[in-house]
Amino acid sequence: MRKLLAAALLLLACAPARAARLERGPYLENMAKNMVTVRFRVDVATPAWLSFGAAPDCERFLTTVPAVKEQRVPLFGLLPDTTHCYRLYLPADQSTGVYKAFEGKFTTFRDEDRPWFSFLAFGDSGSGSPEQLQLAAQMDKYNPDFVLHLGDMVESGLDADADAQYFRPYAGLQARAPFFQALGNHDYGPDLRAAGGRGFLKANYAPFHSVPLTGLPPHYYFFDIANARFFVLDTNAFFGAKFAPGLEPGSKQYKWLDYYLGRTEKTWKFVVVHEPLYSTGAHGIIEAEVKALEPLFLKHRVDLVFQGHDHNYERTMPVKEGLPDEAGGIVYVTLGGGGSTLYIQRRNADWSEKFLPTYNFSFLEINEKSLNMSVYNKDGEVLDTLAVQK
Repeated sequence: MRKLLAAALLLLACAPARAARLERGPYLENMAKNMVTVRFRVDVATPAWLSFGAAPDCERFLTTVPAVKEQRVPLFGLLPDTTHCYRLYLPADQSTGVYKAFEGKFTTFRDEDRPWFSFLAFGDSGSGSPEQLQLAAQMDKYNPDFVLHLGDMVESGLDADADAQYFRPYAGLQARAPFFQALGNHDYGPDLRAAGGRGFLKANYAPFHSVPLTGLPPHYYFFDIANARFFVLDTNAFFGAKFAPGLEPGSKQYKWLDYYLGRTEKTWKFVVVHEPLYSTGAHGIIEAEVKALEPLFLKHRVDLVFQGHDHNYERTMPVKEGLPDEAGGIVYVTLGGGGSTLYIQRRNADWSEKFLPTYNFSFLEINEKSLNMSVYNKDGEVLDTLAVQK
């Protein structure tokens, strides 16, 4: 393979000299046990070369990508639970050769026979605030298997603002761990409730993100890791997003969710939404969303629901039909304090176990039938913990 790389570089040496540099990334998305998608943006349309292999053999395989600025490179046939290294080569400035623009590592997902993993979860970060950057610095200390973003990645929703508010703050983390995102209302843009919102997501979000082809990308999908399945939903129609897919009973997304929740034999079932079902924060509860989704979650024994939208931290007791229920209820965790302006608590509820109007992120570890969650503030101090034993 090194001979192939050398041959490719020799061909480039015959091409005219050009400047090329990374503008965004590389960032990892859409990982599974045997694949990952590497994405990056260069400042000029240029060919590039991505070599990879099981560490430390970073040049075992070579992928050549065409001369475009926005690059999406899926890597297939990877070994599960294996640390891979990868190198990105670009044409050199003022030269007829190339240079190594980036070198990094990632670890593919485990199969069900190795039922342990860890991940970070947070949301509503799109602000570029000092607090967002402090949280990002704290999260960068971890080496999770993946990261969940609960929506509102960019305040304006515009790709023009995405580097400052999303890609640069998490650059180190995104280069070694895949991000799985739920769409938030801000990601639909300022005209989400009007006809002017048509095509906004297609122009500002979809071209720059890769999600599993298990639902309707980029709106909803599921992914598996070890002994767990995660369902990432688009709940923005409940908030009035005109061009978001419906999630009311009978809708395509609803029937998809009902079908795959019922056929999931994984030990753990998690759901990711932006608009919360249970919250005492500023936005609070959308009754139509609760009426549509809670019966499905209860029917299929969902273990935990991750929520955003309200800029605070909140954890419910196990709750069922609006009442605390230790035996048959579901815990809902709101992690909307990722960097945007914080909200205060607007109401009281018997099912609300803990509410904190503070910036936050969480780190979760699954080991067979045990779950441990720790929630941290921007200084790395523990705000809350949760332990679940199945």
